[in-house]
Amino acid sequence: MKKESLAELKLNFYLQTPPENLFFTMCDSIKYFYRFLQKIMLVFILLHSFLAQSQSTTRLDSLKHKLNQATCDSLKIIYELKISREIHRQPHEKEEGYAYAKKAMERALFLKDTILYARTLDNFGLLNRFHQDYEEALDFHIKGFKLVENRKDVKPLYKMIFANNAGVAARYNQQYATAVYYYMKALKIAEKHNDLRNIAIASNGIGNAFSNIPGREKAALQYFKRALEVSKKTENSLGEAMNYLSISNYYIYEKEYEKARNYLDKLLQLNIKRDDLYGLAITYEFFGISYLKEGKNLTKAVAYFENSLERFKALDDNHKQAEILMNLGNSQVKLNNLRRGEEYFRKSLKLAEELKQFELVSLNSKKLSQVLAKRGNYQQALRYYKQADVYKDSLKITEQNVQIEMLTKKYNLEKKESQIQLLQKDRALQQTLVENQKQQLKRRRLITVFLAIGFTLLLVIFLMQYRNYRTKKKTSARIQKEEKEKMNAIYERNLAQSEILVTRLRINPHFLFNSLNAITYLIQSEQNFKAIKYLKIFSRYTRMVLETSKQHIIPLQQELKLANYYLMLEENRFEDGFRFRISGDNLPEIQEVEIPPLLLQPFIENAIWHGLLPSNRDEKVLRIVILSKLGSIEIIIEDNGIGRKIEKKQSFKKTHKSMGMQIIKERIDLYNKSYAEKIDFKIIDKKNKDGQPEGTKVLLTLLQKDALG
Repeated sequence: MKKESLAELKLNFYLQTPPENLFFTMCDSIKYFYRFLQKIMLVFILLHSFLAQSQSTTRLDSLKHKLNQATCDSLKIIYELKISREIHRQPHEKEEGYAYAKKAMERALFLKDTILYARTLDNFGLLNRFHQDYEEALDFHIKGFKLVENRKDVKPLYKMIFANNAGVAARYNQQYATAVYYYMKALKIAEKHNDLRNIAIASNGIGNAFSNIPGREKAALQYFKRALEVSKKTENSLGEAMNYLSISNYYIYEKEYEKARNYLDKLLQLNIKRDDLYGLAITYEFFGISYLKEGKNLTKAVAYFENSLERFKALDDNHKQAEILMNLGNSQVKLNNLRRGEEYFRKSLKLAEELKQFELVSLNSKKLSQVLAKRGNYQQALRYYKQADVYKDSLKITEQNVQIEMLTKKYNLEKKESQIQLLQKDRALQQTLVENQKQQLKRRRLITVFLAIGFTLLLVIFLMQYRNYRTKKKTSARIQKEEKEKMNAIYERNLAQSEILVTRLRINPHFLFNSLNAITYLIQSEQNFKAIKYLKIFSRYTRMVLETSKQHIIPLQQELKLANYYLMLEENRFEDGFRFRISGDNLPEIQEVEIPPLLLQPFIENAIWHGLLPSNRDEKVLRIVILSKLGSIEIIIEDNGIGRKIEKKQSFKKTHKSMGMQIIKERIDLYNKSYAEKIDFKIIDKKNKDGQPEGTKVLLTLLQKDALG
């Protein structure tokens, strides 16, 4: 015969009629005695709740009285924070607690007290978390933590509280990586200051976050056990209870039900010792869950759930009642008591609808649909199936409304912060004016005293010296101001010129149209593969031009890549005789080199349009060579075209070319003035043995900072 666990014996002793599968037989009189004890315990729980509510009301009135008596704004903020939380502990309207929290936040902003403001943000996060607005709560907790994270004048306790609260909000919002991040922050601070209580809190939080991340369940268990040991050392019974529950939940998930119930036994003893009514209700709920998941002794699961249900009824926690009623329904369905299961689902559904818990409504509707289908009532089953879908949609709409409300609150808060900052600036300006007036009065009194004493001559000399001093100081200040303005003007002029130059160096629209026409021709001539290839090159080229034209300097490798795209597009437009080659673009020495964007473009355009295009050569070649030398990088752009002298004699327009060369010189001059590295270039006319022109070579030299010394 298997021995009953301590938890099972206490379960049968306290609130439940002995279950059907007890291992001993009891007479009817003993059963009545148990029921009598049950009623006495329920009366005790109700009386305890009534007394607690009366004490809470008295405490709230006391806090409000202290708030009205307080004369210090900092103290008022503390009382408003306490009142907002105390209101939450009682039945209340949602906005009632928020009203006090908002007043506290506005006072802290007006006082410009960073620590108090961070505490009001954290408090606002707690209120949002209590009302299940987890995403908004997370934003407030994070903002509060970041305000104090790096401040040495803030107590470590506040930093740990804010970080832990951020972790809780992130975990409830299913942002588990974010939760781990902030729990780790709290744990690091707690370990630094040997704060055992917060080590336990942070470790438990990390465990809960890891338990929701696939593959990290074992890591979660280690953190739970660490938190449990620390809680025992500090005699923190609530911390012990939390970790017993977390560990048992882990073993339920791992299907190690006996281990789970061993920890629940310890939790039960602890909650009885603590006289924790809510803790006992949760404990019995998890006993029920363990048996329901195991599926071997479902009558025990039902007994535990019924025990937990009675306790949550006494605590007036309708949300937990709805959850447990659904679990009772699941248990009865597994026991094949479909009618009984349907009754529980209907009760849970009714509570969920009253609470407007759309997720629970959807789940219960789905369960009812399944049960009714098994019982052959297909019409009702279909109705509940449709209802489940409707509430899923309602849940999405509710989430959207929460998001809208959250954004509205954020906007209002930021607006309030801006208004208060403006008020602070206005008040500072008024104080400055008052101080200036006081200083003027002091000077007048000083002059009057000197005049009254009769030291007119000395006063005149003093005033003359003082005036000279002030004049020199003002002159010096004016000269410095003028110099500064002059430098700013030069800088702005250079910057404007730079922007103008870059604008003027944008892609020639004729080039764009010609490239598109060339691609169109390929498509029309059914050279689709080639058309797709050049269309990709064209899109990459235009995108790079748009991106790089906004920058002052870009990597040389990126500039060479841009040149490569341009030449591939031009190659598509030429006859078969045009070829180009780029070499040295993979040298490791050029990886850190940067030049102005589109610097090589004008040289390449000149080489093609004024050198190669007019040429009668069968093979028209353009080469770009990059050479690395000691302290410098050389870029050679070389063609075998007609050369500059013959080109000048022909009827091509010179203005665009000369203007392009002028722009290049201005850009290089601006670069040389703005950066430590220097750029120089020269154009060389190539000639053959007979002295006839056979092309042009452009040599750009990039002198590195180390070489310039």
